[in-house]
Amino acid sequence: MKINLLAFVTGLAILTTIACNQASQPTIKDIYPKQLNLLQHGIPVSIQTPENAKVTNRSDKFLQDVIVEGDRFYVQVYGQTATSSSCNTLATEARTELKTTEPTFQKFILEEDCGHIYEVQAPGDTTKCYNFFYYVVKGSKSFSFTTTTARRKPFTKQEVENMYTTVKEHL
Repeated sequence: MKINLLAFVTGLAILTTIACNQASQPTIKDIYPKQLNLLQHGIPVSIQTPENAKVTNRSDKFLQDVIVEGDRFYVQVYGQTATSSSCNTLATEARTELKTTEPTFQKFILEEDCGHIYEVQAPGDTTKCYNFFYYVVKGSKSFSFTTTTARRKPFTKQEVENMYTTVKEHL
């Protein structure tokens, strides 16, 4: 009995030491501490962003176009009349178009019902870049959330995964 109790206490002490020494993974709120409500820009969502995030509204009477930009963060939101009531349909159509019309497309990193993360690489370039799309349908409107490498230094895979997660988790 004493040996079993001693083994149990020793095992518990070892597990406690291991658990306490492991670094905890940062949450999206740790990475992006500011909650930004986009409703005043016509987008009925709030997302977590960097503290220094700024919003640019380039909408016109046909298309909502809102950019949220901060340190190593760029999310562009397009809103328009929904062509489908299903985010899955919108995402599936977008994946098909991406594979057939985008010459820099390499592969999908993540495919989910309403969104995807994908890798792009320009012909002749060794730099791999990552982008995402996430789709939402609210009432008669659809919203697509995306990032891009077109105007800036490419985002890492982890940065794109973080932006995708903040959009997905806060819709």
